[in-house]
Amino acid sequence: MAFHVLVIDDEEELARSLAEYLESFSMTVDTLSSPERWRVQLSGREYDAILLDIRMPEITGIELIQQIRAEHWQTPIIMVSGYASVDNIVRCMKFGALNFFEKPLDLARLREELLRLKTVRSRNENATLTDSIVTENARMREILRIVEKTARTDATVLITGESGTGKEMIANSLHYSSERRDRPFVKLNCAAIPDNLMESEMFGYEPGAFTDARQRKLGKFEVADGGSLFLDEIAELSMGMQAKLLRVLNDQQFERLGGHEPIRPNVRIIAATNRDLAREVAERRFREDLYYRLAVITVEVPALRDRREDIIPLAQHFLSHYSRAYHREVRHLDDEVRGRFLAHDWPGNVRELKNAIERAVIFCEDDTLGSTCLPAQYREVHPIEVSDLSTTYDSLSRELILDALRRTNGHKQHAADLLNVHRKTLYNRMKKLGIQT
Repeated sequence: MAFHVLVIDDEEELARSLAEYLESFSMTVDTLSSPERWRVQLSGREYDAILLDIRMPEITGIELIQQIRAEHWQTPIIMVSGYASVDNIVRCMKFGALNFFEKPLDLARLREELLRLKTVRSRNENATLTDSIVTENARMREILRIVEKTARTDATVLITGESGTGKEMIANSLHYSSERRDRPFVKLNCAAIPDNLMESEMFGYEPGAFTDARQRKLGKFEVADGGSLFLDEIAELSMGMQAKLLRVLNDQQFERLGGHEPIRPNVRIIAATNRDLAREVAERRFREDLYYRLAVITVEVPALRDRREDIIPLAQHFLSHYSRAYHREVRHLDDEVRGRFLAHDWPGNVRELKNAIERAVIFCEDDTLGSTCLPAQYREVHPIEVSDLSTTYDSLSRELILDALRRTNGHKQHAADLLNVHRKTLYNRMKKLGIQT
């Protein structure tokens, strides 16, 4: 979960310098030097914090904070100014500023303020994360039990599974269910960083370490001190970086590039991959010693096609979420959509389902999401017929239940989805009718 910051300041050079500094702490920063364009900038975007200068030529920060607050009242706004009069501070706080920083900025203090906001936001979103993971699948429920127990320890965890299955959500749950929840949760996508930059990204560097190293940069290990470091797509690391990572994990210390001072961070490592690491080891593409160092606890997240009983509950969950997000009144999935979703194999897993629902909600004009709202590829899926199976308990005949079981190869949860009833309702009716499978 990236932390997005918007810097509104007509001094472009200062804004860019501030952005570079904050980005070194895993924040995503946009800058806006024309404050009158703030509505365009915020249109369709949600920021976790806005840094706003008071003195600007087109409009004052005092005027601007009132305008932004009227439309984005939940977004924290921090005011910055070289004119820190008592009157300015009082007026800013009156109109909803969270804090006030005087120029020249105390960067360390500003960083701590933003990291605190990031931690609070993440804790609010993830405090009951394992409870918010939507599942009816026995295997997934067992995974959540493992996550709950493992979170109480500092054991290294390797999360495996296809892309889009929810590996990052499991990683979030591990951190925010642990005693480290109030400390940083730093994420590094190993597939997104070129190999020649990976070492400095992980371990940081000192000024003069290489040509463009003008100031000290903290690496992800150092930023995560006291918290957790999530190494996503770990299998994409080169063999050379694997060796360096292994050394740090074994020695529990490292040095910044160009530095000589050993740094000993207290970091819990969580890694994830969509590859079969055991096979990667066998084919000599991944170090065996690093594999065993990472896989103290292994969590394998199943593909959505292997837990079809979760398809409809997840779809309903995303439907509620995006209906609120886009101010729509879409509350239901019609039977044809349910049938198409149950028949689809979801190669992109939960992420694909989430994206499909988001797109459908945007185009849906009714309170019920129908097939015409779906992207074209889902309208081509031959649906399992469910419209005639949406029945009450008393109308669940032996023939209807047997037909649903036949269509789902005897899987009772899938049959319950087809019948549009809770699985316990189906089990009770089967017991009463003497149906055994």
